[in-house]
Amino acid sequence: MDKNECKKEIVLAICYDFDKTLSPDDMQAQGFIQSLGREVEEFWNDSNKLANDNEMDQNLAWMYKMTKESRGKHIFNRNMLTDYGSKIALYSGVETWFDRINQYGKEQGVEVEHYIISCGLKEMIEGTKVAKYFKKIYASSFYYDDCGLAVWPAQCVNYTNKTQFLFRIKKGTLNINDSKVNDYLEDEACRVPFRNMVY
Repeated sequence: MDKNECKKEIVLAICYDFDKTLSPDDMQAQGFIQSLGREVEEFWNDSNKLANDNEMDQNLAWMYKMTKESRGKHIFNRNMLTDYGSKIALYSGVETWFDRINQYGKEQGVEVEHYIISCGLKEMIEGTKVAKYFKKIYASSFYYDDCGLAVWPAQCVNYTNKTQFLFRIKKGTLNINDSKVNDYLEDEACRVPFRNMVY
């Protein structure tokens, strides 16, 4: 293998949170909560109280509140969530960032990959203008029944379990059900060693 071939294999993974990183506010607070007839602060206070009173994960609490309070107001399905996602504001420069950094990486002989690791909603992120740039979006999401309605959390990503996704990216085990993420690998055998990650 010559030097040029080695250079082509260098992968840099940039891992992003979403809310208040790529977007200036919580995604749910950019139209969805207001559509329920609720004040944003009131909704979060009620959600956090539900979590605290029941020793419940805060993300599971707001996911429950979203589904419950949508009854009679929304058809709570994937299309509705991605539609609200399409209205999410992004920080200035975000929409052009990915093409710019990808091109810069290419000029340096580096393949740049982008990942989301967020406590927010995957479906809403998938509705944004920049969703196409991410190799994988790790975020909370819903399970949908045969009618397409959200009935249960499929994934709950919180502050502490975010780290597993860094290991998935490191080892190339991107499928969330791939147990090989637990296998020991030397850094040299990893697809994206931590030294090649930005988070």
